[in-house]
Amino acid sequence: MAAKLKTVISASRRTDLPRFHYRWLQDALRAGEAVVVNPRFPAASYRVDLRPESVHTVVLWSKDFANILADPGRLADYNLYFHYTVNNYSPLLEPGVPPYAATLRTLEGLLARHRPEQFTIRFDPVIISTGGELRPDPAKPGRARLAAFERLCRDLAALGMRSCRLATSHIALYPHVKKRLAAAADLGFVPLEDNLLTLFFTRLAEIAAAHGLTLRSCASPLLAAVPGLVPGRCVDGDLLAALAGEKASRARDGGQRAACGCTKSVDIGGYAQTCGFNCLYCYARH
Repeated sequence: MAAKLKTVISASRRTDLPRFHYRWLQDALRAGEAVVVNPRFPAASYRVDLRPESVHTVVLWSKDFANILADPGRLADYNLYFHYTVNNYSPLLEPGVPPYAATLRTLEGLLARHRPEQFTIRFDPVIISTGGELRPDPAKPGRARLAAFERLCRDLAALGMRSCRLATSHIALYPHVKKRLAAAADLGFVPLEDNLLTLFFTRLAEIAAAHGLTLRSCASPLLAAVPGLVPGRCVDGDLLAALAGEKASRARDGGQRAACGCTKSVDIGGYAQTCGFNCLYCYARH
């Protein structure tokens, strides 16, 4: 009988655990388990085995990994993979996110302990606007977003991160998100038709390639067809297996969107664990 594969833990798609619930995360790792509220049936909960011998990799998602840089604590006992979102928007879109320069310093510090291959840098989601940019270009709003991306690619290359993954997506306009963006009078949100989206993301892929980086799309059939843009997987069992030198599940994660290519993982975060960044575009905010 084949040995049971260890579990890939996601921490977390639902909230920013490394920044706002780091003590909870460390306590759960110390206890060897997490009690997680079922996101579809909040009255129910389940236990997730977090003992190091049961966990393949902990996949961490955040806009601020300063806590881990300062003290990894029990995370030092696990294989780690980082999803680091670096958008460089104005405080109107990302009110509580650290400044870009601080984010780059944290990333540089993490690279002293971890390989570039352990990172996906997320330029995600892409929102074309005037008020959402630190250096807006009212005449051509998309140009400011392209400039922010070019700066990111240049800095990643300077940090020796050409072997990291770089991911992007267009904003998912859920009804409550669309309403929130429309109510932000100073935002100047510019929706794009599919043909303009294709052109914009083609340009993003060209910028990435010019700096020796490959840009990946996230859960978007439209973007998957863009020249130079590779369909991506946020949780990729093949990649995690290669990094850890140990087999991981390659089965599709049926709990994600239809277009999502991710392999199986177990998320230990909860929507009730509030994220303090209060990003205007966040689908988890209601």
